[in-house]
Amino acid sequence: MVRNRDPFSTALESLRHRLAEGRYGDGAPIVIQYEAQRLRLSTTPVREALAWLCGAGLVERAPTAGYTASRLDAGAVRDWYGFRRDCLLSSLEALTAPSAGSTLPEDLPGLFDWIVGRGGNNVRARAFRRVGLHLERLEAAEHHVLGDRETATRDMLEAVSDNRMERLIALIDSFHQARISAAAELAFEVAHAPPDDGEL
Repeated sequence: MVRNRDPFSTALESLRHRLAEGRYGDGAPIVIQYEAQRLRLSTTPVREALAWLCGAGLVERAPTAGYTASRLDAGAVRDWYGFRRDCLLSSLEALTAPSAGSTLPEDLPGLFDWIVGRGGNNVRARAFRRVGLHLERLEAAEHHVLGDRETATRDMLEAVSDNRMERLIALIDSFHQARISAAAELAFEVAHAPPDDGEL
């Protein structure tokens, strides 16, 4: 985490992490004063971080004042997974085998970023990262509902290291297809996540 010498980055990183962990339920209020106290910051960087997250679609302006965690619906979840899959498959067309001695990422988000980064399309890479912010919120639900992430990560990394591109394409497609099929269940899981524990 960034040190408090950069209060905006500290607030942004913390709030993003808590959103990804499901610490705020679907549509739950995010209390600026509480977050500032928790982070030992003034309310200004917390407001700025929430405004940034609002621009990314991760939080929404509340009807009265303040912010709430954005609501997920199955249609959006399906579209995000479909878009990520399409970005990955398009990027694989430009992917070459990793050079000898090159270090591959060890986790799935890192592998996906590596694939899209090597695809050579900066616009696609930016859109991919933006959608990835939304999909971070679904990782805990994926684990609970599908439980296939560790196996999928191992299989995909092996396919990249062995330069088995057809195998990698099939793995990426089936991984995302499972999530597209489970979109309603994943959205429901996030919507009914336990509330923030309230600890400072």
